[in-house]
Amino acid sequence: MARPKADLDAITVPKDSGDSPAKSVPADQSGQKGYAHTLSLRLTAEDYRGLRRYVADQEEKTGKRITHQSLLEGLLRAFLAEHGKS
Repeated sequence: MARPKADLDAITVPKDSGDSPAKSVPADQSGQKGYAHTLSLRLTAEDYRGLRRYVADQEEKTGKRITHQSLLEGLLRAFLAEHGKS
């Protein structure tokens, strides 16, 4: 017997048609970053576990949620600033 498919229509959000007022607000004013590029990072299972542990420790210490994205962005900015590239 085939598994029934989940009905996700109730929770899906349609893509923006382009005529939404949110599109006219610049990315920095709407609270979102205007990303121009995407960077993929491949990690070993051990490195990924280490990253997850570090993030969990930081969340526990600060009481604030931290994403892998924000952590890596901050580290990259610090590295570039230290090396005079930012």
